[in-house]
Amino acid sequence: MEAQSENRAVTRARGRRKQSEKKKPHPKRPYLGREKKLEVQPIAPSKNGELTIGDIARARGREVFPLHFLVECATGYALFLAHGINDIDMIKYQAEEYINRSDTPFELKAYLPFSSLGEALLQMNAISNTSVTEMLIKFIQKNFEPPFHRHVLTTADPFLGVKIVNNVGLSNHTSLLTLSVMRGLREKIDKLIGLQPGELDKAQRQLAHLYKDQKRTILDTKSPVPVSSSSFLQEQVMVVPHRFEGFFNAKGKKNILCTRNLVPGEALYGEKLIHVQNEDGTEVEYRVCDPRRSKLGAAILGGVTNIWIKPGSRVMYVGKVCGVTVSDLSDIVGLQDGLVYVVGNSDDVTHMEGKRPNVVTIIENDCYYCHYRMVLGMVDAVFGEIDHPLGEIYRLPTKADNMNSKGHIIFSSGDINREFKLLQTVPLDLVEGAYFIDIGGYRMQPE
Repeated sequence: MEAQSENRAVTRARGRRKQSEKKKPHPKRPYLGREKKLEVQPIAPSKNGELTIGDIARARGREVFPLHFLVECATGYALFLAHGINDIDMIKYQAEEYINRSDTPFELKAYLPFSSLGEALLQMNAISNTSVTEMLIKFIQKNFEPPFHRHVLTTADPFLGVKIVNNVGLSNHTSLLTLSVMRGLREKIDKLIGLQPGELDKAQRQLAHLYKDQKRTILDTKSPVPVSSSSFLQEQVMVVPHRFEGFFNAKGKKNILCTRNLVPGEALYGEKLIHVQNEDGTEVEYRVCDPRRSKLGAAILGGVTNIWIKPGSRVMYVGKVCGVTVSDLSDIVGLQDGLVYVVGNSDDVTHMEGKRPNVVTIIENDCYYCHYRMVLGMVDAVFGEIDHPLGEIYRLPTKADNMNSKGHIIFSSGDINREFKLLQTVPLDLVEGAYFIDIGGYRMQPE
């Protein structure tokens, strides 16, 4: 009897153990009954040996849904459907071919203009903090039909995309391919949403100034540094154009590098000024470019083959903000189409900005382009004074006209992303300290 009771107890214990070992639903996911299991296949290239977004989705047992792009600009929010992007090869990286297709690949689904400059600033503050406003949520919900998970959205800031997913339920996709396509899309945004020529530029400048004033109030910066006094060069000289457009040579007892002064009568750091009288009686004033203080001047005298900056250029200046460099760039690019975007904070730049309308200050960390993408237009060149690797700098919009044009970047020594080609390195021996300037090109065309 004792043995039989022991056997029954063992049997009951085994039964309880088997019952407890049965699979239970995950506590965070409601049990939905029998779900259809999707067969996962290894990711294989297509017939042409390509690997596309669609290939990856199908390999994961998912449907291939349309891909939309959200673009935030100074005038409003725009939503585009990207036709055929799911069939673009992600390995060969054919973003340029896609963007420049003869049949426009982007279809404008919706455009929501900002009602005022104040509203634009409110939205930009949210964008810079990677947060989602009620206005943006309503805009997205209005232009997608449920179920939302059947629509895929890509954003310039992947973290913003995640927040939109959490708020609305859209699917999200971000890759190097979509980031490159986004860059090309932003390049053409004014034409795609039907803005008049110059309208986006004007909105970007106004929003940048408003954003700057707001930032300066928060930072409570010191009073602007007064402009240093200067004196006129006493010797007689003849000024002739330099081989680099925007620079000049003043020929006298010795050749002097100079720029045409955009603000006659004023200098930034006590440099000499040169007055030249033309045959028609008009006068032109030039600023002497001191290569001991100007890194551009030191690079030219050090033998740089090309600076890729000229009158009419749009330049983005990042890194350690230097008023001398900003004033040189401002003189070179001029007022007709020329712009210098200064990303950072400097008191002497604050002072000159009011008198140099081609200087636009953006008080942000240069490493976080996503924070100020609404006010930064397309640029032809990037000038950076940095002491750290470039990292993600390839995401900056460094081109004009079209994706096939040559965009160029000038920066101090650091790691170069695979999208850039290093062309030349020049030691800046005339500048105090150990400085080098690297000249590189963005997606250079083969020679």
